Amino acid sequence: MSSEYEPGLVSVIIPTYNRAHRIVETLDSVWNQTYRPIEVLVVDDGSTDDTADVFAGWRSGHLSDPGFRAAFFRQENRGAPAARNRGAIESHGEYLHFWDCEDLMHPEKIEKQVAAAGMHQADIVVCDVGFFEHEPGDMETLFKYGTRIDNCRAVTDATDAWMLTSGWGTLAVLFRRSVACSAGPWRETLSRSDDFEFTFRASVWAKDYAGLGETLSFARVHTEPGCVSNRFCVDSFRSMMEAHDVIRENLVRLDRMGPMTRLFLHCNFTQMMNEAVKAGHRDVALKACRAALELAPADRHFRRIVLRLYLALIRRFSGRTLRCFNKMVNSINSVAHAARIKRPVFQPDLSDRLSAEPASPLPRERAGHKSQ
Repeated sequence: MSSEYEPGLVSVIIPTYNRAHRIVETLDSVWNQTYRPIEVLVVDDGSTDDTADVFAGWRSGHLSDPGFRAAFFRQENRGAPAARNRGAIESHGEYLHFWDCEDLMHPEKIEKQVAAAGMHQADIVVCDVGFFEHEPGDMETLFKYGTRIDNCRAVTDATDAWMLTSGWGTLAVLFRRSVACSAGPWRETLSRSDDFEFTFRASVWAKDYAGLGETLSFARVHTEPGCVSNRFCVDSFRSMMEAHDVIRENLVRLDRMGPMTRLFLHCNFTQMMNEAVKAGHRDVALKACRAALELAPADRHFRRIVLRLYLALIRRFSGRTLRCFNKMVNSINSVAHAARIKRPVFQPDLSDRLSAEPASPLPRERAGHKSQ
């Protein structure tokens, strides 16, 4: 990926696979942006439908705007991370936005994020993400990325902000080209949590960041075959484990494994263990349980006891017995939350803990680290 760019240009990179029936609506949401100039780069990851013809037809009707251009690239089926890398290599923008071929943008999304990048001299600008089934606004579920960043004034480091919001998804983040270059390519071995791992690396290299507490991105919820967001197979669980292991290794290397970070990773590994148990993926559940136990806070004795019990049960049992135990523990959790206990067994409210702690110090010789 070249570090050279066209000033002001925003490159929207969209990997796609067999989504000819969705891609036009997504492209329209990019076309309808109030910001210019924009280039959209669609990377077809070996589709077997008529995605290429649909794109060509759409592009032929949108050639009149000199501030908007669109390009189409095709590659063998290698997965979304490889497609995003191809799009980044072909891009020319000062800003990059990796997008998904089924999701939609608010018309003012790019304009507001570019303005925030200029106002705060930010390498990364994060917004809130909403979910929809048929059209934007028909569901109330939100990922409050930008809102939580904006509300936590004590956090001054991009990596701390990344942890505060439990990691940034693809739809939330606008990157300056410089920080995307520094972060390096998307990890192509990951089939899930690839955005989680990439945005973490970008946060390490970001000099500054900004949060917009507005819902400017909309993620489609559906169960169509091939949808990554619904692919909870054993390979996706293993991919999530790999992504979190990489993040943990990097945090140790950067001397950032403080109490806040340990709690964040502990909660994520615990959640993966729960999901793997419910799905019947024993080997993944065992690895996640070991990682969660290793990272469990020393003062949470009951939690450590329960995790050791989980570890013994996962080793010995599988199927119905293990799922029944998991259901019982989750029921205890629900009762604890309902009773407003500050320290439930699992899944604590991380925002309370983070807001009560001072921001993690910057890594030693951070500028020197960036130059390596």
